[in-house]
Amino acid sequence: MKSKFGIFGIAGRAVLVVALAGLALACSRQKLSFDDLRQRYMDQATGGASVDLTDSIILKRFAAQDEGVQKEWETMNKAADRTYLWNDRSCIDDSLSPWRPTSVTTPIGRLAHMAQAYATPASKFYKNDSLKKDVIDGMEWMYANKYSPEHPAYGNWWDWIIGMPYSMNRIIASLYDELTPEQRAKYIEAIDFYAPGVEYEGAATGANKVWQCYSMIVRGILAQDEAKIKMGVDGLGTEFKYVDTGDGFYEDGSFVQHGWIPYTGGYGNGMLADLTTISSLLHGSQWQLPEQYSDMLGSWVENAYLPLVYKGAFMDMARGREITRVTDHSTGRSILMSAYKVAKIAKPEVRDRVMGIVKYNILADTLCDFVATAVPTELIPEVRAFLADSTIAAVDPAPYYKQFAMMDREVFAAPRFALGLALSSSRIQNYETLDSENKGAWHTGDGMTYIYNGDLAQYGDDYWYTVNRYRLPGITVDAQQTHKVQNYEFGKGVLYVDGYKSPHAWVGGASLADCGMAGMWFKDELSTLEAKKSWLMAGEEVVAVGAGINSSDNRTIETIVDTRKLSPGKPYSVLVEGREVLAAGGETAPVVASWAYLQGPDASYSVGYYFPDKAPVKLLRETRKGRSIEVTKYGDEAERVRDYVSVWFDHGKNPKNATYCYVLLPGATAEQTRAYAEKNSVTVLANTPQAQAATIPGVGVTGVNFWEAGQVPALQGDAGQGTISSSAPASVIVRSKGGELEVGVSDPTQLQKEPVTVGLPMSVSAVSVGNPDVEVVSMSPLTLKVKVDGGMGRTRVVKFKQ
Repeated sequence: MKSKFGIFGIAGRAVLVVALAGLALACSRQKLSFDDLRQRYMDQATGGASVDLTDSIILKRFAAQDEGVQKEWETMNKAADRTYLWNDRSCIDDSLSPWRPTSVTTPIGRLAHMAQAYATPASKFYKNDSLKKDVIDGMEWMYANKYSPEHPAYGNWWDWIIGMPYSMNRIIASLYDELTPEQRAKYIEAIDFYAPGVEYEGAATGANKVWQCYSMIVRGILAQDEAKIKMGVDGLGTEFKYVDTGDGFYEDGSFVQHGWIPYTGGYGNGMLADLTTISSLLHGSQWQLPEQYSDMLGSWVENAYLPLVYKGAFMDMARGREITRVTDHSTGRSILMSAYKVAKIAKPEVRDRVMGIVKYNILADTLCDFVATAVPTELIPEVRAFLADSTIAAVDPAPYYKQFAMMDREVFAAPRFALGLALSSSRIQNYETLDSENKGAWHTGDGMTYIYNGDLAQYGDDYWYTVNRYRLPGITVDAQQTHKVQNYEFGKGVLYVDGYKSPHAWVGGASLADCGMAGMWFKDELSTLEAKKSWLMAGEEVVAVGAGINSSDNRTIETIVDTRKLSPGKPYSVLVEGREVLAAGGETAPVVASWAYLQGPDASYSVGYYFPDKAPVKLLRETRKGRSIEVTKYGDEAERVRDYVSVWFDHGKNPKNATYCYVLLPGATAEQTRAYAEKNSVTVLANTPQAQAATIPGVGVTGVNFWEAGQVPALQGDAGQGTISSSAPASVIVRSKGGELEVGVSDPTQLQKEPVTVGLPMSVSAVSVGNPDVEVVSMSPLTLKVKVDGGMGRTRVVKFKQ
C-alpha cells in the first residue's frame, strides 16, 4: 500500500502536481529597509493601495469596518477636560471583569481601529485629518493617564504583554508619518516598559510565545531597532521544536497548551496564523525565518492541523474552551488560510499536497463564502485565481486514521463521514472551563464521539448552547449527577487551571493507515463510576464496546450511543427495525432491537445503529433551549431552540460489571443498516474488564485492547479459531488482506519499560516492511517482541507476506 501524503501517511491516488505560478515568494534574501518592512506590515493589515475597489467583497468588508469606526469616533469623548475616552463602563473601570484591565485595553483597541482606518486606502476615513487629530489626542491622553512607565501594570498579564502591544503597534504603524519622532519614541518606550522581552513567568509558551515574538518583531521594525527584530526571531526558536511534555507540538501532531489541553484549533490556530504572518512579513529579507522553521511549519500543517479538518470544519475536540466562542467552520477557515500561506513558500512536494487538500476543504464547505470570510484583502485576487484554476486538483484526503496519542484524540476519516474521539487520561484533562468560557463542559473528554457528515452545521449551529451535557454521544455517565458550574478568571496566580485528570494512564490505541483501535480506562470525576471503553474503526463502521461498568452511588448510569442535533427545517424520522417511532417526540420505553436508524433529509445526514447483543435501548426526541451567555461571556441572552434525538443504554443504579456493544453506521441508508444487522457484520471477540476485542470480517480488521496481560479468541479468516495474546497491557490491530498481514502494537499507558510480546494465531512467509522496534520471534505462529519504551503511545507497525 503506497503512501498518499506525508501528512496522514494514508493510501490513495496520486496528487496532481500543483502549478501555482507566481505564488511562491522570492527565496533569495535581500536587504530590505525598515520602511519596506513597515509598508509590508501595513499592506497585510489594510490590503494596500492596489486593492480592487470594484470587488463587492472588498467593498462590503471596508464598509463594515468604516461603520464600526464611525460609531467609535462619534462616541469618543473629545472634551479638553475629559477623564475618559469612552463612557461605557468597560472604558471607565474594570469592575465588570475582575483582573481584566479593560479601561486600558478597550480604548487602546478602539484607537487602533480608528488609526488603521485612517491608513486604509479603501476606507472613507483614509487620510482624514480630523480623525487623525482625535486619535493622536486620544493616544496622548492614554499616555498621560493610563499607559506609560508612570502607570504600573495590574490584572491579567496577557493584556499588558500581548494584547495592548498588538494594538499599540498598529497605531504607531498606521500614523507613523503623522507622529513626531518624540511621540513614536515614547509610545515604543511604553510598550518596552510593560513587555521588555519575549518571556513571561513561565506562561510564554506555544501561542503566547509566538504572539510576544511577533509583537517584538513589529516593534523592532517601527523603532528601526535590529536588536528587537532579532530578539523576536530568535525567541521563536523555543517553539520551533518538538516537546515530550507540556505545551507545544509533539512528533505525532498533537498540540497542547495550558499544560494538559488539546488546543490545536484554539491557541494553535492563533499560533499558526501569526507564524505564517511573520514568515510572509520577513520572507526574502535579511531577517527571514531559517529554512528549518519553514520546513517545520509545513510538517505541522500536514501532520497536526489538516487531519482535524472535515469539509472546512475544524474538529471541536481540539479547540479547548473556544468551542463556545467561535464555530468550528470559522476556525477551520482560518486554519485553511494559514495552510495556504504556508504552502506558498514550502518545498514543492509539500506545496502540492497541501494545496490539493486545502482546495478540497474550501470547496466542500458550502456553509459560507471562504473568500469573503477568511481571505486577507491583499490576497483576494490570488485566492480567487487559485480556486478557479482547473489544473489544481481538489484532493479528498479520506480514508485515513490519525492518532494523536499525546493529546488523547483519534480521527477516523471514512469515505462517507469522519469521526472524532475525545479521550482523557492521567496526562490530559477532560475539559477546560476558564475565563467565563466553556462552562458545563464536564464530559467533553470522557469518550465523546463526534460524527461529521453531510450536516455541516451539526456542531456550529448552537449545539453547545442547547445540547444536554449529560448525554453527549459516546460517554458513559452518571445520569443523575449534578456538577457545579465553576468559573475561573485570569488573574493573580491563575495563568491556567489544573482541572481533572483521571488516575488511569491506559488511554490511547493502535492504528494503521486508515483504521484503528482505541480505548479508555474511564474514571468519573465526581462519582465512583468506572468503565473500560473501546472503539474499533475501520471501513465504514465504528464498533463500540464497554465493560467493567461499576458504580455504587445509587444513581442511574447510562451509556450514550448518540445524541444528534436535527437540522432546523429539514425532515427527520426515527426508525426501530424499520418501524417509525417518536414521530411526535417523547421518550420510548426500553426497546429490544437489533438496529435503529436516524433518517435525515438524505443519507449524508443519517446514522444507522446496530446492536449485536440486542440489549434494551432507549430513544428520545426532544426540543431543547439554551442561551449562549450561560456557557460563555461572549454570548447573549437570546434563547436558542434546537431539536435532538438521543439513543442510549440504561445500566440502572449501582451496576456491577455492566457491558454494552453497538455499531455506528453514519451515511448508511436504512436498508443498508438492516442488511448489516441481518448479516451480523461484526463479531465481538471479548468484552471484559481484562480485554476487549472485535473483528470486522468485511475489511479483514481485528482490534484488541489488553487492559492487562492475557489472551482473547481470534478469528483467522477461513482457518478457524485461535488466540491473540499479549504479555502486558497493550493495544493491537491486525489487518489481513490480499496476501498481506499488517500488525500494529502500542502501549497506551506510555509507562512500560520492557518490550511487549504479542502472539497471533497465524503464519507468515516473510517480512515485507520491517520496524526497528519490532523483533519477529516466530513466523509460525507469529510472535512479536515490541519495544514500547519511550514510544509516547505511538503504534509500531510491521507488514508480512502470508
